[in-house]
Amino acid sequence: MATPRLARAPTCLSCLRRLSQPAFAASASASPSPLSWTQTRARTTKAELEDLQGTPVRLLRDVPQFGRKHAIIRVKAGRMRNIWFPKGAAEYMTRQRFLDLGLTEAAIGVRDRTFGTKLLVAEKKRQQRQAWAGSEDKTKRNEVLTLPPEEAYALLTALIPEVLVFRRAAVSMTPPPPPEPSVPRSPSLAANAATSIPTPEPPQPAVVTPIFGSVSRGDILALIREKLLADPQGSRVSLDVDSLELLGLDPEHDGENRIKRLGTFEILISAGVGADGKKIEPLSRVVQVVPEDSSSSLGRNN
Repeated sequence: MATPRLARAPTCLSCLRRLSQPAFAASASASPSPLSWTQTRARTTKAELEDLQGTPVRLLRDVPQFGRKHAIIRVKAGRMRNIWFPKGAAEYMTRQRFLDLGLTEAAIGVRDRTFGTKLLVAEKKRQQRQAWAGSEDKTKRNEVLTLPPEEAYALLTALIPEVLVFRRAAVSMTPPPPPEPSVPRSPSLAANAATSIPTPEPPQPAVVTPIFGSVSRGDILALIREKLLADPQGSRVSLDVDSLELLGLDPEHDGENRIKRLGTFEILISAGVGADGKKIEPLSRVVQVVPEDSSSSLGRNN
């Protein structure tokens, strides 16, 4: 059987100091095998290696995840030069500074990564609770200031006119070509044409007059809010653009939720959900887009 290979003698200073201690000498007499001379070390992580390297500094105040005030640790030179030293958070520990404090380099400790983390978590939770409480208070204030849907519907019915008129500049259209002049025909052709069945004329397409700009739901909402100001409680009616629904839009000539031509359209105004949990029937009104140079007595111009 082959003799097992023994480990070589230790060469690091820590192992040599340990071998020179009396306690180790007593244990070595009981087991003089060179295998016991080998020192077993745990695997060092990258973070621990970083904590053992860098410039020695002395903290002048508590720094979370680094240490308490007056702790001496090693940090990266860039952190000290660009952040801590300009802000007065730490000072450099030179040889002269060690002598002034009556310390040696053995006083250099290791960064405490857990220092202050509990305080940071507690502060973050406290800020979250304050934010939630603030949002709840704001929601409660909005609920107090906003009219119930039933009262809002009554105000809308009383204050919003049947027709909402918007004036827009119309785009000038090219006039259609004049009809062709009639050609005189002979009497025999005229007699034959009289006995023939007349051909029906094709239906004429509806005239579409585009406008400069458009009339959006935001424009309609602004006019509705202006009408509601006639009542002291009108400002408490809760409406937004999603409360309005435009009907009669043509995808070929109009935009998405936007009127881009002259004409008459229907708008549905939703007041919300009633106290019984059922949606209140929307209020129907008419939106009329007219040219700027025309007059209309159906409602106030916008």
